Amino acid sequence: MSDSMTPAQRHRQAALAQKEVTNIAAGPNAVYRLLQLKLREDKQALKSKQSIQAKIELKRELVGHYDEWINATLTAGKGDQDNLLTTLMLWHIDIGSFERALDIAEYAMKHDLKMPDAHQRTLATVVAEEIADTAKKLAASGEITDEQIAQVLRASTITAEEDMPDQVRAKLSRQVGELTEAVNPVFALDNFQNALKFDENSGVKGSIKRLEKQLKDAELKHEDEAPQEIVSEPPTIEPIQSDSPEVLKES
Repeated sequence: MSDSMTPAQRHRQAALAQKEVTNIAAGPNAVYRLLQLKLREDKQALKSKQSIQAKIELKRELVGHYDEWINATLTAGKGDQDNLLTTLMLWHIDIGSFERALDIAEYAMKHDLKMPDAHQRTLATVVAEEIADTAKKLAASGEITDEQIAQVLRASTITAEEDMPDQVRAKLSRQVGELTEAVNPVFALDNFQNALKFDENSGVKGSIKRLEKQLKDAELKHEDEAPQEIVSEPPTIEPIQSDSPEVLKES
């Protein structure tokens, strides 16, 4: 089921995709129809796997087959509804390929694309929630990279003005806080407080209390370590004693 195209086949697919991606809405075309069939086949293969981890590994093998279509869409697409593209966006999130997923997400949100009918959530909701969930799993296993953390922050930024359930926004804010508190506790605290604002049950109250204490202690320590200003006494000026016993008189 892996992508086994030769370089020549890949080049041909790229050329066809670039030509045909500009007008999906006009009707079926050869490349898109073939990719839809391939996606249907790949989904069946995924259904045969019971293990979530096995599904993720299979998606990692499969997504490369669709790269040229994604590239062509992002560079030349006209914003037509494309269930293939939005499905692949979700797959890239699942495998931790956050940058690729968010490149697709930005295009999709710009053109107001919808998730396939099987999904009840809006596209922005899917992006925020799935990025948060996947990042949480990666962080828990110690596998998350700095680049992935940067992309989680990007997801928070690009979805900030999108309408979504408060609980989803809180979930992403909490995840941003957890991923950044070690290097930027002030920024993390802001995100924990944002999570609490949107969801009282977001599970961040303990983190807020801990970070507030940490920041206060750091401030007090900084004040204690600051050099004390030395105040010197003004010098004592002794009266000048005249060497002559004579008193000067006015002339």
